[in-house]
Amino acid sequence: MKNSDITIIGAGLSGPLMASYLSKQGYKVDLFERRSDMRHNLDKSGRSINLALSQRGIKALKDIGLFNSIKKNLIAMEGRMIHDLNGELSLQPYGTSKKEVIYSISRSFLNISLLNHADLDPKIA
Repeated sequence: MKNSDITIIGAGLSGPLMASYLSKQGYKVDLFERRSDMRHNLDKSGRSINLALSQRGIKALKDIGLFNSIKKNLIAMEGRMIHDLNGELSLQPYGTSKKEVIYSISRSFLNISLLNHADLDPKIA
């Protein structure tokens, strides 16, 4: 274990993710959040639209060992639907092939999953 401790302020999506990365590097991490724990007060955490998760986000979740447990909750999105002035619809793909998609996931589900994952790590408090 490294000699120095690290403090992270903010337990949104980035805080527990960074804490997990740093813990894997051998650091002891203290994670703080001003708001009450959303796992106990989800109704007070506010509403939020789903998060669009790209390959970069998926890589981060794989790096910390969380991706396999959340992947069943991903919804593939191939592109955006465009509504023109005449009422016609057209799809603008996110990539150049059918394999290039982004994924929709509940922001609160992902945040809770990251917090629970961090809680399992004895180097994260």
